[in-house]
Amino acid sequence: MKLFKNRKSKLSRRITWRVLLIMLFFNVFIIGAIIAFVFTISLLNSSVRGRCVIDGVEGKIESMLRAVQIAAANNRAEVERNLGSPKQVFDALEREIRVNNKFIGCFAAFEPDYFKDQGRWFEAYVYYTDSTRLESRQIGSPSHDYFNGVWYEKGLSLNKDDLGYLTSPYFDNSVDSSMYCSYVLPIVDGKGRKVGVYGVDLKYLWIYSVIADIENNVKDEFYIEDDEVKNEDGDILFSVQVVDDKGNRILGSDSIDVSILKAEQDDVIGKLGMKDLKGTPYYATYKKLNYTDWTLVFLQHRDLVFMWGGVLAFFILFFMIVGGIVIFIFMSRSIKHATKPLAFLSQSAQEVAKGNFDTPLPTFRHNDEITQMRDSFDTMQQSLKQYVAELKESTAMKASMESELNVAHSIQMSMLPKMFPPFPQCEEIDLYAMLSPAKAVGGDLYDYFIHNGKLFFCIGDVSGKGVPASLVMAVSRTLFRNIAMHVDKPSHIIETMNANISDGNEECMFVTMFVGVLDLQTGHLSYCNAGHNAPYMIGKEVTMISNHQPNFPVGALPDVTFTEQETTLSPDTTIFMYTDGLTEAENARQEQFGEQRAIDVISTLTDASPQQMIETMTNAVRQFVGNTEQSDDLTMLAIKYVNKLSKSTNHQ
Repeated sequence: MKLFKNRKSKLSRRITWRVLLIMLFFNVFIIGAIIAFVFTISLLNSSVRGRCVIDGVEGKIESMLRAVQIAAANNRAEVERNLGSPKQVFDALEREIRVNNKFIGCFAAFEPDYFKDQGRWFEAYVYYTDSTRLESRQIGSPSHDYFNGVWYEKGLSLNKDDLGYLTSPYFDNSVDSSMYCSYVLPIVDGKGRKVGVYGVDLKYLWIYSVIADIENNVKDEFYIEDDEVKNEDGDILFSVQVVDDKGNRILGSDSIDVSILKAEQDDVIGKLGMKDLKGTPYYATYKKLNYTDWTLVFLQHRDLVFMWGGVLAFFILFFMIVGGIVIFIFMSRSIKHATKPLAFLSQSAQEVAKGNFDTPLPTFRHNDEITQMRDSFDTMQQSLKQYVAELKESTAMKASMESELNVAHSIQMSMLPKMFPPFPQCEEIDLYAMLSPAKAVGGDLYDYFIHNGKLFFCIGDVSGKGVPASLVMAVSRTLFRNIAMHVDKPSHIIETMNANISDGNEECMFVTMFVGVLDLQTGHLSYCNAGHNAPYMIGKEVTMISNHQPNFPVGALPDVTFTEQETTLSPDTTIFMYTDGLTEAENARQEQFGEQRAIDVISTLTDASPQQMIETMTNAVRQFVGNTEQSDDLTMLAIKYVNKLSKSTNHQ
């Protein structure tokens, strides 16, 4: 009883673990899909964040540039109205810078030799030396060859109506070796010719205030303190960068190596969106700034991109694991309780299996599958009792039937001659035969006897198998022997047999037969083939005994006239007769033995005795069939004509 309980507890655990594994299998896919979704949303969110940051920086820079654009356009117009002399240019620059104290300085650089008395270079520059004092200088010179400067070339390339161009920061050692950003416009004279470039110098450090404001907003979004802007590896979590057209950083966090951007400068300037940079797990969002060659880049470390996604994924995994454990505990107890009735049912089933068919079965309150199983066991219990009783009766009947079939087989076999050699004193012939029924009794037959110096023989195959065929076989063999004792013409023998078998043949059974009469002294053979396989005549060559005028099988139709034929056997000629169980024997591939294989075997046995011929053919068929069950009766009869007169000429 204890062992029985242990088995049931194992069953409940097995069901629990199987359900749990199925849940775990699907949860893995669900968790994977959720995590993939969370991290995809994180990427999309970081992309939106990057775009917002870049747009914010761009908006603030462009709002500052608008004031510069308006003031610079007005100043340029003042300079263009005072192109008569260098002094007028300086005066115009001083007047304009006094009303725009946000500029560091302003300048007007002219084409070579524009003012003949000033030489090739003339760049008027007015700037603040401090917050209140202005200084004016002509800074054009061979050492300050502004013609090759990027700001000058870019300014001349603009049209008069263009809004201008903000240069990248550059060092200018002509005044104080400081770093400037210049906003430039072309100077156009009264004839519409571009004669120089007007520009104002700006403190490029004012962009830091814009970047600092944006970075503080990002810190507030992620609740990051100033001392927490780096991860455990010392990498900056985020940074706003400004790079020039060559990918060099103009502004941004000095802690991030410029080589990061240089390594991907083509992508940064061209088509980089949310993408890992080489060597460092940053995602970059970029945007080109109008009126400049600047590119704004917002770098987000991978830890920052997936920060909220990682937190959310952790909580999802945590709650799913805790929930899985709780579900496992409750499910295990529930399954154990639900399978408990199976223990009682199994115990009763074991008693029934031992043969105790009257063992009472337990009853259950719930009308579920277990109750239905109990009812099925009850039905099976009653059926088993009835089946065992019927089985005993049918077993007894089967044993009786098998005994009767064995007796019938013995009787049938006893009707056929089976002593070989059959005529030891008759040297004119050598004869051998065999019959192998497919069932206990069969429908094949053969027979032979000597009467008045002649050998009467036949071979036949009754349609069908089993007991009905065996009865027709017995009748056919008896008719053949009784009729042949009084008639020596094969056609008359067949006709008389046909009349008797056709009379009252309600089952429409028939017999294919070959009947022959051999004169032992002369070798003359007369025969009649009633729908049977044509025998082989084996001498120096193997030929088939022809049937030029085919006959109906015996018993097929009443009042049929049968024709006979004749031939003369040469000495040492063998007649080989068989039923279709030889040629239609099948192997496991459902291939038939066939006439060609039979001919091939016979061709090697021209000098063999009838017994050797039949035994060799039997072995060939068995080897071909293998373990396949025999499907038809197999009968063979071989008669060899030797032509040696016997002392005895009349044997029965």
